Amino acid sequence: MKRIAIAAALLAMTSLTAPSAIGQTTPAAAPPPAALTIGQNVSGELSSNDSQRRSGKYEDVFELDGRRGQRLDLRLNSAAFDAYLVVTGPDGFNLSNDDDPGGNGALHSRLVIELPADGRYRVSVTTFRPGETGAYRLSAATAAGGVEVTRADPAEPIRLGASLTGQLAARGERNQRYRFTARRGERVRIEASSEAFDTILTLSRPDGTQDQNDDTMVDGRTSLNSRIDTVLAEDGDYVIAVSAYAPDGAGAYRLSLAQSPGSPRQADVPGGARVIALLVGVSDYERTSDLPNTDDDATELYAGLRQAGMLHPASITLTNNQATVANVTSAFRRIAAAAGPNDLFLFLFSGHGDQVDVPVSAAELDGRAETIELYDAPMTDAQFAPLFASVRSRMSLLAIDSCYAGGFRSMVNRPNVVGMFSSEEDLTSLVASRFEAGGFLSYFLRTGISGEADDDGDRIITAGELSTYVRRRFRREGDVPATTREDERNYQNILVERGGVHIDDVIVRLAGGQQLAQAGPPVIRPAVAATPPPPAVEDGKPEDEAAIISEEPPADDGGKVAEEDGPVR
Repeated sequence: MKRIAIAAALLAMTSLTAPSAIGQTTPAAAPPPAALTIGQNVSGELSSNDSQRRSGKYEDVFELDGRRGQRLDLRLNSAAFDAYLVVTGPDGFNLSNDDDPGGNGALHSRLVIELPADGRYRVSVTTFRPGETGAYRLSAATAAGGVEVTRADPAEPIRLGASLTGQLAARGERNQRYRFTARRGERVRIEASSEAFDTILTLSRPDGTQDQNDDTMVDGRTSLNSRIDTVLAEDGDYVIAVSAYAPDGAGAYRLSLAQSPGSPRQADVPGGARVIALLVGVSDYERTSDLPNTDDDATELYAGLRQAGMLHPASITLTNNQATVANVTSAFRRIAAAAGPNDLFLFLFSGHGDQVDVPVSAAELDGRAETIELYDAPMTDAQFAPLFASVRSRMSLLAIDSCYAGGFRSMVNRPNVVGMFSSEEDLTSLVASRFEAGGFLSYFLRTGISGEADDDGDRIITAGELSTYVRRRFRREGDVPATTREDERNYQNILVERGGVHIDDVIVRLAGGQQLAQAGPPVIRPAVAATPPPPAVEDGKPEDEAAIISEEPPADDGGKVAEEDGPVR
């Protein structure tokens, strides 16, 4: 909680420094490709508000209608970044260029294409390195006679399920290339082995990024053979290259391309209604200032999980005057009793946060404990810790969206816990009014876990994907102002603590993917719909604990949308 004067000052800072909300979209609502015609010159700019490829590269997309046999000369020039041009089209057509061979060392891109079929072609303006931005110029013209057509690097075709032998020569070409076409979301395993030399495998993706492996682990020991096991995030042509680690490495090798059984860390994780959630949002306070939309953060996440078929029937939502210390404590007991070994426990708090002075200790080096401000009283991180630790499940995901949220990072102190916090422990967090949300973290968590964070299209959201999605989306907001309790000014940053959770560990499986039904249905315990006002509390216990369970979240009251981000949390 902060004073009104500080909130007003931060609002003024936001209006000067934060990017405009006008026209801002989430990745799922990216603008449609712009039309590109022969003879056209386009001046544009790649920025952090553009959509991103899986590799983290920003891109602008254009569409061009072409005819079979038509010859095009596409040029992408930029003084701000290393240009990269990608063209895809009918029948799996895919061609890309990093540097124009005739560009005299300039980092421009050029493709001279002879179109293989009638149809619509997608022209992607992007960068060689992830995160680059700046102005560019794209031109489309009819290729002059005699100009050499750009050809893909020569590569032998290979199909999924194939296994073949090859020979790497001691002289001449030191890479043996193989090309295959794949769809987004396919998971493949590529293996190269040789008794004659130490193999290196390289997989080139349609956007120009590469995966490479030298040595692999077999039964806990290092092998000089190579393996790449990955999800293919884009439709298009992929190129496998087999080479040798040593400059003089040569001889026979064996290469296989197969559908991957997937990561062992993911294999036994079921889908379905496995997210058992305790979602707490307080907007209407009596003891301090109100906050816009923070109660909606809880109800909309509940609704999103339910719509996606992921919500466990024992999940609980507490908003406003339901979100008392006694009711939250009771809800933890019910969640702990219902959570099973195949479930994800998700706790969200969206509301005010504060700091209170305590003796300096190893647990509180700054002499301050952080709190989440419930409806009737604060709950410190030390009071919250045993409640959170009481829930045992496959994995726990803790999301605190409030001022000083980073003080709850100490909850990530055991295996299988992921923590997401809207700010560092000594900095405030702003309300994300431009998204009609109480907080940026709450909004990006909801959109990400509902499907937008599935970066590679395999219908699994991993810890790495969700972390990257939340961070990337927040970075697009620019510098969001924040202050300390002493009114020192800085900027809000979302923190993610994965502890011992690996980046490929499953957060959730989305509908449409492998659901592993053999794991059995979730444990179901009866739920009773909440009917506000909440039960009276005596001696710290609700009169009727069942009354806090919410099968249906409270109705959306249609919160107002501000032009700029709202007050501090």
